[in-house]
Amino acid sequence: MKAPREGHRERLRRRYLQGGIKAFSDRDALELLLSYAIPRRDTRELAHGLLKRFGSLRSVLSQPPAMLGTVPGMGEAASVLLNLVTAVSSRALRPVAGAMVIDSPEVVREYLLSELGALRRERLMALLLDSGNRLLAECVLEYGTVDRASVHPRNLLEKVIATGATAVILVHNHPGGALRASREDVELTRKLEELGRSLGFRVLDHIIVAEGETLSLREEGLFS
Repeated sequence: MKAPREGHRERLRRRYLQGGIKAFSDRDALELLLSYAIPRRDTRELAHGLLKRFGSLRSVLSQPPAMLGTVPGMGEAASVLLNLVTAVSSRALRPVAGAMVIDSPEVVREYLLSELGALRRERLMALLLDSGNRLLAECVLEYGTVDRASVHPRNLLEKVIATGATAVILVHNHPGGALRASREDVELTRKLEELGRSLGFRVLDHIIVAEGETLSLREEGLFS
């Protein structure tokens, strides 16, 4: 005779197979996911505790393993599994170079939120585009707490030459920070825009990602 816990998990799996994720609440989805890393314990209350601690399913899956491990009942295997869901999804959804056309603010926002929204470490990136706004490549210019003054234009120029890009979108994230541009952000954007004018590529925008939202410096009128 199966334990009540096993019967409940089987019912969850059948519900998923029959109706997909739409048939699940956030707690149900998290409970089922946790059951694959914690096979011998009830995971329903643990799922509830994670949602209560972090506020939402998205926030839970965005946490680094070390943070997830501070929740009672979360061992290393469960912490790695939850973090891995977001990491693998982000990689799977990454477009093939040249296949994605960035032709509207909505497209670039959706792409950047999927790429940077869950990161816990700041980085400054550039999206490199051709004349048809197709994404050729993305590159990281700086990691960590970025000192805008230390970003050398040569770093970007080398990437532009290597890919043959004609346009660039600058991007950086503020993990846990405010959605606003600093004076240094604006100065860096203007410096790189001036470089682009002299060397034949355009800086289309500089976008900040924070708290599940984006801010466009161009839309804010912070550079021409």
